[in-house]
Amino acid sequence: MNRKTYLYASLVCLILIVAAITYNLVHDGDAYLGYTGLGDSIELTEDDRHVYFSYYQDGIEAIYRANTNGDAVEQITHPNDERHRKPAVSSDGEKLLYLSENEDRIQSLYIADLNGENHKKLTGDAIHVTEAVFSDNEIFYVGMPAEAVGKAEGETKEGYDLHSIRLDGENEKKLTDEDHFTMNHLAISQDGSALYYTLFKGEHDKIYEYNVKSEKETRAEWVPSEISAVYDWDYDEANRAFAFTNVSEESEGSSLFKYELYYRGLNEEETKQLTTLESSVVSPEFFHQSNKIAFLEYTNWANHPEEYALKTVDIDSLKVNEVNMDLPESTNSQWVRKTLNVLTSSIAIAVLYTVLLSLLTIYFNKKSGKPYRTGIFSILLAVAVFISSFVVAALTNPWAGIAISILAIGMLPSSVIALLVGLIIAKFDKTS
Repeated sequence: MNRKTYLYASLVCLILIVAAITYNLVHDGDAYLGYTGLGDSIELTEDDRHVYFSYYQDGIEAIYRANTNGDAVEQITHPNDERHRKPAVSSDGEKLLYLSENEDRIQSLYIADLNGENHKKLTGDAIHVTEAVFSDNEIFYVGMPAEAVGKAEGETKEGYDLHSIRLDGENEKKLTDEDHFTMNHLAISQDGSALYYTLFKGEHDKIYEYNVKSEKETRAEWVPSEISAVYDWDYDEANRAFAFTNVSEESEGSSLFKYELYYRGLNEEETKQLTTLESSVVSPEFFHQSNKIAFLEYTNWANHPEEYALKTVDIDSLKVNEVNMDLPESTNSQWVRKTLNVLTSSIAIAVLYTVLLSLLTIYFNKKSGKPYRTGIFSILLAVAVFISSFVVAALTNPWAGIAISILAIGMLPSSVIALLVGLIIAKFDKTS
């Protein structure tokens, strides 16, 4: 091919890269548009007969119920433009809580009968709710002002706090005024006197306790002191047992941490690893009538949209079983959206950038006999972009700075490949 052909091919690659980046900037980045699959949380009833969960069908997320063996799948809520998630069942088995996310990504708290009927909105659009649990006569939940949702740490002084409200929606109270940056995995003690939740403090997530009577927040005393970090977890207070997910030892030195499920009897001295799935375990839930734990495996960890499988593990035998449910399938192939997502993915952009640099390397070799210039220039550009990320983070938005630094890091492999191509071409020219 002549020199102009390489230049035209380079121009085509550049146009495709610009188009892919533009698509990512202007289209709705919601990975769950058109998605069909399980949501990220489950809830077992006290008698272990049913499991409640959220499920997407063509991007519509609703609350479903099934027998714990996977039979008798039933859709409980029927959203329109909202997404329903995070089901919680009252201990008497009569009421259901769930969160409803609107088009602005603000989540409101709803209460309903177990079959989804007689639903009632408990919180307004001015507060964003992320977790909720039942007590005897009231509901406790984690919330933050809706106006602060999506803002980075340092952009707002508002954060997450504990709230309470009666089952009829009256007497709403703000229980804490700590404005935590993160506040996850809300749970309640058997007698309702204490709330448990995870806060990120220091280098790890740790479990804290809020005493309802004294209104004091302290570290949860029942967590063994040698367990330095927990992510998802469940506390079986009746049997003095604790299940949690943590980074497996095998993946600590890898670029992608893998989260396995662990078990600790609080009267015992050793922690037992229950799974070796080499992915990510989330939402562990103790069975109440048997020595098992239900959980979700994030099977395509760490890709999006997140794909989950419902599984159980026997605490004694460590046998893991998948719970197969007859869930509704997609009624729309979504092939256009899926194709565009593949063609504009970060991998596709990286491949196009590598091809662009390689074509320019050949072009400049034919023009000036210096094929390594392109690779060197791209490496210097990546370094400059990386340095600029610190300036952006300091002067504007830290998250924008992180995004720019990731871009710079992503440019380096393509730059090195282009430099190697140039060196190979230069060596070949010398020997020919």
